[in-house]
Amino acid sequence: MIAEMSHLPILLIAVPILMAAIMLFLRSNAGLQKGVNITASFIMMALSFVLLWQVWNGGIQVYEVGEWGKYGIILVADLLSSGMVVLSSLVSFLALLYSLDYIEGKSLNSSYHSLFNLLVAGLNGTFLTGDIFNMFVFFEILLLSSCALVVANEKGGVTKSSDKMEATFKYLVLNMIGSIVMLIAVASLYATVGTLNMADLSVKISSMSAAGTLPWHIFAIALLFIVVFGNKAAIFPMHYWLPDVHPTAPSPISAMLSGVMIKVGAYGMLRVFFLIFRDALYLFQPIIIFLALATIIIGAVSAVGQKDVKRLLAYSSVSQIGYVFLGIGFGTVYALAAALVFLVNHAIAKSMLFLTSGGIIHHAGTRDMNKMGGMMKTSPVMSVAFLIGAMSIAGLPPMGGFIAKFVLFDAGLLAEYYIPIAIALFFAVFTLFYMFRAWLLMFWGEIRDVEKYGEYSSHKPSYMIVLPIITLAALAFVFGIYAEPLIALSQAIAEQLIDPQPYIDAVMTRVVR
Repeated sequence: MIAEMSHLPILLIAVPILMAAIMLFLRSNAGLQKGVNITASFIMMALSFVLLWQVWNGGIQVYEVGEWGKYGIILVADLLSSGMVVLSSLVSFLALLYSLDYIEGKSLNSSYHSLFNLLVAGLNGTFLTGDIFNMFVFFEILLLSSCALVVANEKGGVTKSSDKMEATFKYLVLNMIGSIVMLIAVASLYATVGTLNMADLSVKISSMSAAGTLPWHIFAIALLFIVVFGNKAAIFPMHYWLPDVHPTAPSPISAMLSGVMIKVGAYGMLRVFFLIFRDALYLFQPIIIFLALATIIIGAVSAVGQKDVKRLLAYSSVSQIGYVFLGIGFGTVYALAAALVFLVNHAIAKSMLFLTSGGIIHHAGTRDMNKMGGMMKTSPVMSVAFLIGAMSIAGLPPMGGFIAKFVLFDAGLLAEYYIPIAIALFFAVFTLFYMFRAWLLMFWGEIRDVEKYGEYSSHKPSYMIVLPIITLAALAFVFGIYAEPLIALSQAIAEQLIDPQPYIDAVMTRVVR
């Protein structure tokens, strides 16, 4: 059993790919397809926790796949990558459970399960790969599967197919441009250094830097990676695809996009800049801080004027990912730990808010908040869930978002970044305004004008809709009142990022042939 556990890194990628194929063969039996997929997803989530436990207790794991190239294809599970796999597996399982009763039957039974598994494989592969080219490959799997999932239909959907297609086209084109930029960056890096293994890249670039022979175009390549990961994370000025895609996607896919997929950009920044370009990081920190502040401002100001609940949540995601990048830009151990705490809390709260918005839209028959009102009386569960999510995103106690913002601002002040913290704090007030304005418009006051907008749906959400929302709401609360384990894990991850030598040693001493 213990020997099998050593294969966890590859199992977390290979099983979803295998499940994608199996789901195609089970299309004629919808019940069996649902049962098998949700069971596999639960097992994957459990295995991700086991992997994190193994890495926490036994150190970094390196898994060799095949005998290709000097270093083969390797997977590396350190605290950052295994922690991100836990986060993505948890949100994926809950989003899939929600999908079973939310996605329209024809879409669900034909290709949804297969595409969802490919999305999970792309996420896990991105987090676990130790090779920069394989990261590009997993990015492409993510892009193609998520594009197809965005156009899936939900039951009683209010979004036109033409709007879905337009948003998907924009998402596809902008991300394909990002893919081309990444391919140029990866090829240039290989032409310069002669390897694609990230640990090997780190050693060789550090050696060139120490010898004073680091070519100038390494800095240009690093800038290209900021564009690539900035596009994935939807930071300014590469954020334009996100506010169109999130409102048109089915709510469980919006939860995946906002809860996990934009975090792939933050993961890429942490992995590449604190491992490969660590000797040149000081040059890029001011750029990252500037982009983070611009993202916070643009996202917050844009969210204030929204009347579409999902578009508001999308702009909020743009603003909040700016806070994560702000911590990355500060670059201290405490600031990186704070950025990771923020990342986790945002993933939990925003996934819950998008799942809740699905229930709200189904209940009201519209995404326009001006056509809602008084839903606290007709949909109390969604009312409480949205309030918890709004409090967490706004950074109010006792929710996890309060701890996240507190440690981030504290880390910034300790590092003497007074002006960036002042700007971030000012626009945090905007978050408070637009989240509670949204809650008041939808849930407070009298029930909407029935003659003008019609009755609210009397259809009550099933346990498969409610259970994921309650689970995420409970986590948002738990991370607020008992944040010590998350902070301790984030601190340990930050220390590994600042000192990547154990990562390099684990890869270089094991796989050289």
